[in-house]
Amino acid sequence: MTQFTTSIPAQRQQQISDYLKSKFSISIKEASELCNVSEATARRDLDDMAAAGLLERTHGGAVLHKGTGFEEYHDEKMKAMIPEKTRIAREAVRLIKDGDSIFLDSGTTTLLLGQQLEGIKKLTVVTNNLDIASTVKLDNSSTMIVTGGVRRDGYSVLIGDIAEELVRKLYVDIAFVGADAVNSKSGVYNSNFMEIGIKKSMIASGKRTVLLADHSKFKQKALAKICDIEEFDTIITDSGIEKETREYLDKKIPHLIVV
Repeated sequence: MTQFTTSIPAQRQQQISDYLKSKFSISIKEASELCNVSEATARRDLDDMAAAGLLERTHGGAVLHKGTGFEEYHDEKMKAMIPEKTRIAREAVRLIKDGDSIFLDSGTTTLLLGQQLEGIKKLTVVTNNLDIASTVKLDNSSTMIVTGGVRRDGYSVLIGDIAEELVRKLYVDIAFVGADAVNSKSGVYNSNFMEIGIKKSMIASGKRTVLLADHSKFKQKALAKICDIEEFDTIITDSGIEKETREYLDKKIPHLIVV
């Protein structure tokens, strides 16, 4: 029989909380392995934490508890789900060809995508993300256009009428868009209203629209709806996405890419 090391419940709950802050979701098996306890004990710990309002229980695990209007700070977003976001970005860059024009929305995954564009020639990149504008290296034949607009403090993003007006005047080959939450049936969401207008404009101005969303986004809730899922031609996510969600999306959009 397998032997498990016992530990104080409060310590286990702290371990689980720390894990959720970076991964956003945890299965009973993952909690068991993380705390080195049986799955029955891990299940009780998750139930206790849910009763205390520290997380939300799901079938087979739990997700980080937060209101729909909660938004992580920029620095926290930049640290979360990096391996998954990197795989998504590497797949996304394969869609881009020499001579293309693209929108890069704000977000960690779009920044990781931007960091892989240097080898593409005669590329036009339009972005409202200051991290992308200031750090991404492009080929000498390529062009970076920054939308202008009002800087949203703490999030390295430009928003407002000036940004939206520029985007509406353009028509690009591919619009790469991020989101804070994705519900496969009700749509794509953001945690705040301030970025909704620029995201809608990007989607409307792209010949092809691509949603970049790691699997944790499909377990989140957010305040403001951006659009229906069907407005995207392609969704790129990672292999952590649940089977039921994957099968549903396969029927709803032309291209679902799982990496």
